[in-house]
Amino acid sequence: FIFIKLSVESFNPVLLTLYRLTVASMFLFFFCNFSKLRKLLTNNKKDLIIIAIFGNVIPFNLISYSEMFVDSIVASSLIGTMPLFTFIIALKFFKKKINYLTVCGLITGFMGMIIFINPFDDLNMSKSFFFSSLIILSAIMYAFSANWVKKLNSQSSFELAFCSIAFAAVITVPLLIVFLLISDLNFQSLIFSITLTSFISATILGVVCTGIAISVFFSLIKFRSPVFASQSNYLIPCFGFLWSYIFLNENLKFNLLVGLIFIVAGAYLVHKEE
Repeated sequence: FIFIKLSVESFNPVLLTLYRLTVASMFLFFFCNFSKLRKLLTNNKKDLIIIAIFGNVIPFNLISYSEMFVDSIVASSLIGTMPLFTFIIALKFFKKKINYLTVCGLITGFMGMIIFINPFDDLNMSKSFFFSSLIILSAIMYAFSANWVKKLNSQSSFELAFCSIAFAAVITVPLLIVFLLISDLNFQSLIFSITLTSFISATILGVVCTGIAISVFFSLIKFRSPVFASQSNYLIPCFGFLWSYIFLNENLKFNLLVGLIFIVAGAYLVHKEE
């Protein structure tokens, strides 16, 4: 989320999404088995498109756009709600059992979300509340995609990651064209406005935080479950909180800290037995 914040300083959000997806797919391509790739593409196009849209295209654009207006500390912490939504969606997909501890975790996590975005603050009722809500929507999209990935349990994680990311890159192209048509900007101006810092950040975002991270995440889903894999998101708010303060000098407000604690505690209770 720090790399997203640094990238959108000069990258248009849609262009950033296209660039990170393109870089990630090019990186993963060299690790793919072509026979497995051919089989995956032949039998699972619909699933790959769904994963691409809900796991990449929509959340990548929403988060990048939101981080133009809110701190990365907000984005990384609110994405910590993903394990909660993953469990809720898994109730439908995989008939997960719900118990007293789970209910307490869900209540705790959503209380943290409310405390974090602080909707009762008049200032937050406008811009920051809106963009915080977009990040929560992204967490829901990630949760839905994670559960859908489990349907392709027999597929190799590298090939699955490559195909979904490549599909997402292709889908993003017309989005960028539409953006250029309805705006006063042109592609050349978008490219030449990119700074070196943003370019390096976006490249790392593509290779490490998209290509490698999604492959590892899909592997966790394959070997255990979407709910188990989503537990990695416990660490995102914690480290996002720390790195944003150290490297970007972002403000640490009391409601952010309290909300973060509730979100992580809630997610832990929900997934305690996983």
